[in-house]
Amino acid sequence: MTGLTGWVTVPSGQCHTFWGMPSGLPSWMRDLARRDLAARRLRSLGLVCLALVDMAFTVTAFDMRQALADGTSTMPARSMGNLAGLLSLVAVGLSVAVIWRRRLPVALTISGALAAVLVLGPTVALIGLTSVIMWRPRSDLWRLGPLVFVATALATWRDVHMEPRSMSFWGSLLSPGVEPIAWYVPIVLTILVFGAFVGIGVWMRTRADLQTAQVVVAEERSAVSSLTDQLSRQAERERLAREIHDGLGHNLSILSVHAGALQAMADTSAGATPGGPATLQMRESAQVVRETAARSVAELHSLLDLLRNAGDPDVAAPTTTLRHVRELIDDSVSAGMPLVATVFVEDGETLDPHIARAAYRIVQELLTNARKHAPSVSVRLSVTGGAEEGHLVIATANHLSPPVGSQSDSGVTVERRAGMGLIGIRERVERYGGDMESGVGDDAAFRVSIRLPWRAPATESTKGAPWTT
Repeated sequence: MTGLTGWVTVPSGQCHTFWGMPSGLPSWMRDLARRDLAARRLRSLGLVCLALVDMAFTVTAFDMRQALADGTSTMPARSMGNLAGLLSLVAVGLSVAVIWRRRLPVALTISGALAAVLVLGPTVALIGLTSVIMWRPRSDLWRLGPLVFVATALATWRDVHMEPRSMSFWGSLLSPGVEPIAWYVPIVLTILVFGAFVGIGVWMRTRADLQTAQVVVAEERSAVSSLTDQLSRQAERERLAREIHDGLGHNLSILSVHAGALQAMADTSAGATPGGPATLQMRESAQVVRETAARSVAELHSLLDLLRNAGDPDVAAPTTTLRHVRELIDDSVSAGMPLVATVFVEDGETLDPHIARAAYRIVQELLTNARKHAPSVSVRLSVTGGAEEGHLVIATANHLSPPVGSQSDSGVTVERRAGMGLIGIRERVERYGGDMESGVGDDAAFRVSIRLPWRAPATESTKGAPWTT
């Protein structure tokens, strides 16, 4: 029978042995291990008792034969002979050695067979052969099987033909009287006893192999299920990549072309009427739109590669970090957004690049939301943190735009509709174990505060200088 030790792997340094089992196991598994250990100990105790009974009967019979030969069998308070006492010590040692039948099955089988050939019973040899069948290669069975069979046959023949009949185990059971026992009885008894022990060993070996096969099948099914899920997710990523490429990629390309045309028209108009402020502003806006569209196309291609090759470390590596927050701020200011930003991140290179990418996306989404829902309202942005603080804090604050359907100071009607920006930000924050708070304060300003954990990257990185903006 196989114990639980081979089924569970516990990290080194986290496991201690307590009463013969790893203490790092879960409680329910420790209970199961205790029951299995108790069953094995009880089984060992039963086999030791069986061997002791056999050895005690054969040693007693040997001592009685010696007494009959010496004519001292009728003496009162007779003590055991020296040779019988030596045999009893050997018998007890072999019986106790049954406890180590799993560690030394071959040695136990050979020792028991030699003892059975000389004068003792065959029980220890048969138990050893059963252990060989269970835990040793089948080649050992073919080498040791004939030896044990011969030893069992000799011990059985010696017991059946023992005189007087009262000292014979099999004789007292089969024919208690004085009738002679047929010649084939020892052969039949040898075959039955030998076959019973071999059958028990084969059955237990088959059951252990079946349990191992069931574990392997369960692992293979788990692996197949995992591969099926991976293929399904890969197919879904391929479909998403095609949809994004065909839809958003086409629109961004058209936007870039029109922005280029608009910039060319602005350059032409600037040549006709140089120095015009409207023409200069139109040319700068067209250039910003064109550069933004170009960056969006490049980032779209990176996203498509990430979708198609999610397991590739080169593709899956974050392409944007907190160092790119400066570009976000510059782009927002160039687009006319009233923004006051404070960024101070110390030792930014020690931050996990995936968290850094998430922080970049969060800042990008916060600025986009502010620009979309309150385009003419001043926004304050703060990004602070470091390895010593153990976290990264991102915060924005801006006054709300006029209610839906009302007019702003410039007379433009404002329409506000609910979006998925804050929900997506919250999901991204929770994915990395952070927390987020958002709401309107007493000063009628909408505030968002995000705290992300500061975790070191998987590889050693060089600490960088503090980033300030």
